[in-house]
Formats: sequence, C-alpha cells, structure tokens
Amino acid sequence: MAKYWKQGFYDEPQEGSVGITEEYWQELLDGQSSGKEIRENESGYPVLVDHEYTLDELKEMKIADINAYDKSDAVNSFTLSGKRMWLTKEDRVGLVNSINIEKQAGRLDTVLWFDAVKYTIPVSSALLMLNSLELYALDCYNVTQQHIAFVRGLQTGEEVESYNYKTGYPNKLEFSL
Repeated sequence: MAKYWKQGFYDEPQEGSVGITEEYWQELLDGQSSGKEIRENESGYPVLVDHEYTLDELKEMKIADINAYDKSDAVNSFTLSGKRMWLTKEDRVGLVNSINIEKQAGRLDTVLWFDAVKYTIPVSSALLMLNSLELYALDCYNVTQQHIAFVRGLQTGEEVESYNYKTGYPNKLEFSL
C-alpha cells in the first residue's frame, strides 16, 4: 500500500502529491522520532534533514546544560573524611539551626548522619564547616548565573556551541575529622 506526501502524509493521492512506499514512509517517521525533520526537496519529495536550531534554541539548550551541571556532583559535592557527599540548602540551614541549639545547650559535639554513617563532630568545627559550605554554594551559584548571563549575550550559534561553562567554579571543599 502506497502513501502520498504533500506537506504531510496521506493515504489517498492529493492534487500535487508524490507517492512514496510504505517502507520509505516508515523510514521518514523513524527519522522524525530520532530528532530529524521531514522537509521537501526541490521536487516536492519528502526527505529527512537535521534540525537546524535557532540562536535562541541553542542558548536555551546551553542554559539547560549549565543548570544541569550546577545541580550535578561535579559542582554539588564536598569531602568529609574521604567520603564524597552533599547537603542541600534546606539541610544546611536545618543543621546550622540544630547545631546552634546544641551549642546554646552546652553540647560540645554534634552528630551528622550521611548514607547510614555516623560522624561525630565538635560543634564549633561543624558550624565552621557549614559556613564554609554555604559560602562555597553561594560562590557556585554566582558562577552559574554569570555563565547564564554570558550565554544570553552571545551573538552566534558557534559562540554558544563552543562556550565552556565548566570553568570558574571554586575548588571543592575537603574536611577531615
């Protein structure tokens, strides 16, 4: 059974349409599913072409890459006694509040659980560690926002595609007990 093309697929011939085989119709659909576009060549015959992104589309994709990198452990991690981990902002704020309460109650040590491992840390060291971690996270946020602002100002697709957003981040923190 043949298919017909005239700026779209038809089961019946249309005025000005071109016939294609069922196999070629399936090949076109498969190509479209994998990100290609179906366009007409100069003869009106459907062909697969790579999608050509606009400058704005390229910028949005690069910004999505920047945001994904910012959320990855390439940025969001630190080391405590050789173990790589991360604490969300909510966790950091909660810990600072809890540890300050422990400090006011006269406790000298606090306990941090991570991945079912218990870390006993002097209260003063834990607060310094969390302060350093908060400053690290803020510095990373600022670098990420600078990259996004820079990408938004780029003028060509080539500039956007070649932009390296993995630079400028602070060195990861390493704490030992």
